[in-house]
Amino acid sequence: MNDLVMPLVVAVLGFAATGFGAVVGARAVKFGAEKSAEAVRRQVQDQGTVEHGHWLRQQRFNTYESFLEAWDECLRITQAYADADNSDSTGLENLRLAADRMAERARRIAILGPPEVTYAAESLTETMQEDVKVAVRFTEVAQAAIAEVDGRPIPTEEASEATEEYLCRSRQVAELVATHRSQGRDLGELDGHPLLRAAMESIERYRHASREAREALSANLERISSAASEAFSMGDVLIRNKQARELSRERFTSAAREALSKASTPDLQSDR
Repeated sequence: MNDLVMPLVVAVLGFAATGFGAVVGARAVKFGAEKSAEAVRRQVQDQGTVEHGHWLRQQRFNTYESFLEAWDECLRITQAYADADNSDSTGLENLRLAADRMAERARRIAILGPPEVTYAAESLTETMQEDVKVAVRFTEVAQAAIAEVDGRPIPTEEASEATEEYLCRSRQVAELVATHRSQGRDLGELDGHPLLRAAMESIERYRHASREAREALSANLERISSAASEAFSMGDVLIRNKQARELSRERFTSAAREALSKASTPDLQSDR
């Protein structure tokens, strides 16, 4: 009996060992396949992340560059408009369009980021667009003041003629009085003299012309002073905006340089 049992036990153990080995081998194969699949998946994911990083960097570079081109265009138009020393509406319209292009590219920067570059771009755009509004308002104020002053001309010619007539009549009256005195005649005889009446009329015309000239001059000076006061206020805004843009330009350049210099795949290390 023992002779039959031992071979049977050995056979069973051999079969069990063979089955166990097969199971272990199968699991090892499955584990290896899973590891291989995970490696492939990670490689594909990493490659996609790398390609997206390169794409994002290029998109940012192109957008930053186009934004600065629009900004430089605004500066050129502003300088040309200032050098021309006029209120040509074409220059203002060109500046408005350039500022709108800045705004459109700033919105694209807001999509691509990062926030530091977006903030600086928006600050630059806001001050430039405010400058456009101020320039338009300044032109409107200047044109309105000029039109109002032109519509209220100072009657200098009338005042000059009245003054000349008044001086002439005054000399004539002085000569008439001197003649009467030299002749020892009573000055009362001059009452109602035509020359005295003409002199009084010339005095009245002189006063009237002078008053009109002074009133027109005063009103025009007041209008010009009001326009100048508003222009000075707008000038203060332009100066503040210029100073703010200088700071925002530095921030934009620094933030853009940092954003473009960062690694294209910053999150890969944390995935491993």
